[in-house]
This record gives sequence, structure tokens and C-alpha cells, in this order.
Amino acid sequence: MINIPDSIKEKIPAALNGDAAATGVLFEWFRPRLYAHALRICGKSPFTKDVVQDTFISAFMHLSSLRDPSLFYPWLKRILVNNCYRLLSRERLTELTDHHLSNDLLLHSSIDEHFENISNKERIYEALRFLSDEVRSCVMLRYFTSIKSYVNIAEVLSIPVGTVRSRLSAAREKLSQHFICKDDADDNALRESQQWSGFYSDRWNKVYDDRHARNEFFNHLIPALNIRFTSGKSGTGREILEDEIDKDIFYGSRFTACDIATSGNITVMEGPNLNHPDYPDRCAPLTALILFRKNNKVEMVHIFDSRRP
Repeated sequence: MINIPDSIKEKIPAALNGDAAATGVLFEWFRPRLYAHALRICGKSPFTKDVVQDTFISAFMHLSSLRDPSLFYPWLKRILVNNCYRLLSRERLTELTDHHLSNDLLLHSSIDEHFENISNKERIYEALRFLSDEVRSCVMLRYFTSIKSYVNIAEVLSIPVGTVRSRLSAAREKLSQHFICKDDADDNALRESQQWSGFYSDRWNKVYDDRHARNEFFNHLIPALNIRFTSGKSGTGREILEDEIDKDIFYGSRFTACDIATSGNITVMEGPNLNHPDYPDRCAPLTALILFRKNNKVEMVHIFDSRRP
């Protein structure tokens, strides 16, 4: 169970009753947590963000199918898990583990299994007006028909699969911007999340050049920090992360956190790794860090690297 602030819980009934602003606040708050879960299942791939955006759009279309507000997050997570399965199956990125399957089957059993058959698609039509005809046609096929795979959409529209992928990615971004309310002055939980994101943006992006900011960041991690890596290996002690930064500085590499988002006690930082020309393969092209806090201190970090070319 997660600790959802009362100010966020209060918006769930309003969202289920069609309040677009409340819906936007909910998805803005839950988005980092969904992304963190998608990283666990799909890994750091170019499509992981698409899974989260697909989840947002699908949930927006099916809000009327959820009758119990207390099940909002499990319901949202179930949509995400289903989207992850579809991604892994269609794109063949990786194999699901028995661990993920068993955990998610327990989740599925607590939710109404028929929500996929209920639709409230009219609510998204207004937003589709903001898309070009070419992009809108891809969206309609993807979300409103049985022709859902990129390959089939490409065949129907007589365009390359890569074009379908880029159009849908652009559409997801525009739809998310249209729906999500990023600025709600009355929402303390959302404001607190934005403050945490600002803290990490300032401290982390100075960690290679400013010793004071670096010390502040590492003092924010508990000494017995639990660290998990893409490979599945794990270690204990914040000195492991400190040592990695020392090596980055020595070899001229750095991770730039371009995108930072927070949901409650979880913060996700992601961005590119820049390598020195003499060591071009030292770090993967992209990295995502998930920080888990307890009592305002980071007690666990998951590190996900993208696949190397």
C-alpha cells in the first residue's frame, strides 16, 4: 500500500465525476510512481515512457468504469501492467519473470475484470482536435479499433512502422500536455512533489562540479543505502554511489538529469550520459534513477541503464 495524501484522495471522486482539472492533478501526481513500476517490468527502453502515456490515455477513456474510488491506484496500476505486457509482447524487448507475473496476478484479482469492455471514449474526442489529421488517424486506430499493433497500423496507412511510432509518441505528448494540470496552487501534495523535484534538479546537476551541492546530495542518502542495478546485482552503502561519481569525474563522464518527477516518497530522475571521447563506451546512452525516501532520507536507489548500441 502507498501513502496517498488526503488532498490527492479528495480529487478521485471529482475525477470519476468528470472533473478534468482533478483528473490532471491525479495523473501528474501518480505519473512518476507508474513510470518507476514500468521501469521494473520493461527496463530502460525508448518505449517505457510510451507505456505510461498509454496508461494515462486509456485510464482517461475508462474512468466511468471505476466505481470504487479506493481502488483508483490499483486500477491505474493494472492498466499499466497490461500495457507493459503488450509492449513486451509486441516489441519483444525482454521476457517477463515469474516474480512479476505472480505479483501482478494478485493485483488483477482485486479489480473488476470487465473494465476493458466499458468505454467512455467521447471524453477524449475534444483533445483529438489539437492533433493533425496524420497523427489523429494513428491515434484512432491505436485506441479505438482492434488494429492496435504498430505493424498493422503501418499497413493500413501505408507508412513505415517508424513513422507510426514517431506519430504516436508525438500524440501522447500533446494529449498529456492537454490533459495534465501542472499548476494547482491549492494542492499541497503536488506542490511538495514539485519541491522535491526542484531539490534534486539543483543538487544532482551540480554534483560533478560543486562540492557543496555534492555533499548535500550524498548527506541526503542514508549511510546503509540499498542500491540495485540494471543487471540485477545489488549493494549496500552510499559509498558505492559516491565511488561511481568519482569514476565518472576521473573518466570525464556525467549523467545529466533532464527529466525529474516526484510522487510522494518516490522520485525518478532520467537523462543522457555524456562520455569523454577517449572513453565513449563507459556509460550507457541513457540512465534512470529511482529514489525511494523514508523520513525525508533516501534509503534505496534503483538504477536502470538503456541498452548499449
